[in-house]
Amino acid sequence: MKKVLYIVYYYPPLGGSGVQRGTKFSKYLPLSGWESVVLTPYPALVKHPKDRSLLEDMPSGQAIYRTFTLDAHWLYKVFWGLRLPKVVTWLMFHIFRPDAEILWLPFAKLQIPRILKRHKIDLVFISGPPFSIMQLGKWIKDRYGIPYVASFRDDWSLGQSRLDNPPPPSFTKYERKLEKAALEEANHVVVVNKAYKRDFLSLYPHLAEDKFTVITNGYDESDFEGQPPQRERDKGKLQIVHPGVLFGRRHPGIIWQAILNLIDRGKIDPRLLRIHIYGRNFSSFVFKGFEQNHTIRSIVRLHPYLPHDQTIDVIRQADLLLLYSGPGAKSDAEMPGKLFEYLRTGKPILGIIHPEGVSAQILHKAGSGFVASQEDIAQIEETLLQIYQLWQNKELAINPDWEYIKTFERRELSAKLASVFDRVLQEK
Repeated sequence: MKKVLYIVYYYPPLGGSGVQRGTKFSKYLPLSGWESVVLTPYPALVKHPKDRSLLEDMPSGQAIYRTFTLDAHWLYKVFWGLRLPKVVTWLMFHIFRPDAEILWLPFAKLQIPRILKRHKIDLVFISGPPFSIMQLGKWIKDRYGIPYVASFRDDWSLGQSRLDNPPPPSFTKYERKLEKAALEEANHVVVVNKAYKRDFLSLYPHLAEDKFTVITNGYDESDFEGQPPQRERDKGKLQIVHPGVLFGRRHPGIIWQAILNLIDRGKIDPRLLRIHIYGRNFSSFVFKGFEQNHTIRSIVRLHPYLPHDQTIDVIRQADLLLLYSGPGAKSDAEMPGKLFEYLRTGKPILGIIHPEGVSAQILHKAGSGFVASQEDIAQIEETLLQIYQLWQNKELAINPDWEYIKTFERRELSAKLASVFDRVLQEK
């Protein structure tokens, strides 16, 4: 069994879709001849939601090395509390570059030599964000001659957060320097969708296209074993479910207004509609602009963050699953991890997303639902009404392409990653 040192900042018992991706790789890589040795911070020191259900996915005997880290987010919180946001901005763009998690690097570097003494590591696999940890790949390669694969779960310098809140030019210049080095020094680069590959090649056209492999997020068939629990709440209503945080450009106001327009025209009965949103959401954001609208507040229900296993139960009980991305540049590159678990449920999906983006392409190819532009309220109204009428007539159903959907199963994706590892060793 070959061994890969998997360096990752977020790992169980931390939760979230990015954590699930790495955990599932650890779980299924052994089926393709690779055993992972994980290096990660102590979870108690990382400000992030916890999900202990993900611990069950870790392989028996999984080697995990946890280290100390410093979390700068508490410092941000102090200065926000003191109403000194400019201090926070200055720290972000001048001290903690490219991200606050850079404070973990010294502790990771102390642990790496100990790991290499105990294990014969064939390859290093680094997953970001945070992107600061990509620097560990070159550090290990230079000192120990071990090749590494860089994995990007998000876009880096061309990501939405950078476009929506542009950093100072000096920060961008420094970040691009790190980004370029990470891409050049890595023996191979894994990205979660083809839009990220496009972005990297547009910035660094000297890189070879075959240096990149797209491995999407996916679903684990074992998470869907057994029958879902019976739905007890709000029987006789169209149940729409959205697990995940709404923030930034993902303000759902255009959806709320589309619903109100349909209600005002007598097309939809608000008593027959429920939208359930799960996650660490702020009602002040979700209902911004609709604070006093009792109709919307009676339709939309906010629920706390759920562990992954419970989230699976919730989406399996829904009538309709909502996929939403806000408008703006790079919205075509949004491909939330929840999409693939949505696909596996076999339930209809409403994608209020970029109509030509990567998520829309997958939805169309899978035959799994409906797509409306997130910038076209008339199209959203038309699609919602179509869904509502199908539901009323008990005809809200889809005929998915299951052979296509199965290509997103975690075992398949892990085997694809293992083939990348094997190729890197052959080319070493």
